Amino acid sequence: PNLLQTGLLSKASELRFQGVVLVHTLVKRMPHWLPSQPAVLQKLVEVWTSPERKARLAAEEQMPLEQIQESKLLIKCFVSYCREQTRRDVEGNAQHIQLLFMMLSILSEHTLINYTFLKDFYLNEVAVVYTTQQKSACLAFFLAFFQQPATPQDDKVQALQLILLPMLASSFQKGEAKEVLSADHISVIINKLLGGDMLPNYDEALRIELLKLATLLIEHVSEQLVEHRKELIKFAWNHLKSEDTQSKQCAYVNVCRFIQVYDTPPKIILQVYVALLRTFQPDARTLVKQALDILTPALPKRLPAGDHKYPTWIKWTKKIIVEEGHSLPQLIHIWQLVVRHPNLFFSSCAQFVPQMVNSLNRIGLSPNCSIENRKLAVELAQLIISWELQRCRGSAAAAAKAAAPAVTGDAPAPAPASGDAKRPAEGEADGSTAKARKLEDGSAEPAVKSEPLPLAAAGTG
Repeated sequence: PNLLQTGLLSKASELRFQGVVLVHTLVKRMPHWLPSQPAVLQKLVEVWTSPERKARLAAEEQMPLEQIQESKLLIKCFVSYCREQTRRDVEGNAQHIQLLFMMLSILSEHTLINYTFLKDFYLNEVAVVYTTQQKSACLAFFLAFFQQPATPQDDKVQALQLILLPMLASSFQKGEAKEVLSADHISVIINKLLGGDMLPNYDEALRIELLKLATLLIEHVSEQLVEHRKELIKFAWNHLKSEDTQSKQCAYVNVCRFIQVYDTPPKIILQVYVALLRTFQPDARTLVKQALDILTPALPKRLPAGDHKYPTWIKWTKKIIVEEGHSLPQLIHIWQLVVRHPNLFFSSCAQFVPQMVNSLNRIGLSPNCSIENRKLAVELAQLIISWELQRCRGSAAAAAKAAAPAVTGDAPAPAPASGDAKRPAEGEADGSTAKARKLEDGSAEPAVKSEPLPLAAAGTG
């Protein structure tokens, strides 16, 4: 009986596979056929959701070689149906949208088959080609799909990576934010996805994708999120204490975007900036660079100099160079930031040029230094020259402006001798006290802790 049963099961599996092959052949030749055959589509969905197919996929190494293609052929039928429905139904019907999310599970399976074509379909067609009504329908379905307890977290991660984030990014780029993202959608995202009872059960991969979603929303629809600022900063701030490096750095990117867009207490801004300056580990390099490139251009506005000669963030940059510059990776990390934002540091270049010159030998002239370090040394030398030329142009323009009254008959203002012109680096020697000099250099600045502050301190203005 066991042999007979095994033979019957094998025969049924073979007949099922041949049926899938037949439907795929028809769909390939006549893409418009499957949308007109709802009964056939329903049978394909039943095969896809059946426990038997999942069992066959898990035991792929024991299947006949040709039958390994079963899931791929089903996916191709579903993709063809979705493409055809995209042209027919600009609103986005429920069956079409459901298939988009149903196919995601295959991307979390360990299989011999390459499903890159499915990812390309999501990224290049769903995200770009779909109408605003279809995208809005996808978003509404995603929010319900995400909140279902039975939905695996891997499917939620894939949905965020391949459908929601690319779709929203494309919509924002085209100026379709209001048509795709309603106030109700935003409320559900903030209160249910970034908060709510499910939050403690999220794994790190899902938390990272939700941080990316929050960052994208802050960047493009900040006006619609004003009333949700507290929830946004709370979600990101809690992840600054994460032990997972990528999750922590994604949280820093989110907080930097928040600081760029919304008013934030100066103490919080300085703490985040100093923490990023001190994070130079290779595994966090890309996200830290992204966070600093978002935060640094906002610092002159968020942390102005006020009555001081140099702003606080400049003082802390120099302080870390002086105190922790013995670590070459730390030094390289800061100089790379300065090279990427030369105009922001020009007004305070006197604070950095001596250290730049002293570090050129360590960075670029060592026999075993990397190409990247040699390139940085060249960029630093070029930056020093560029700053000096910019300073000379500024001095010449100021001298010309001072001499302008002579044209109208007034006595020209005495121009300083060329030998007396001093760089900002030389400072003033007019008898200022040692304490004043310390404050200008930033060495007497009160310490700023690198650890995240309690959440209560992160309230927004």
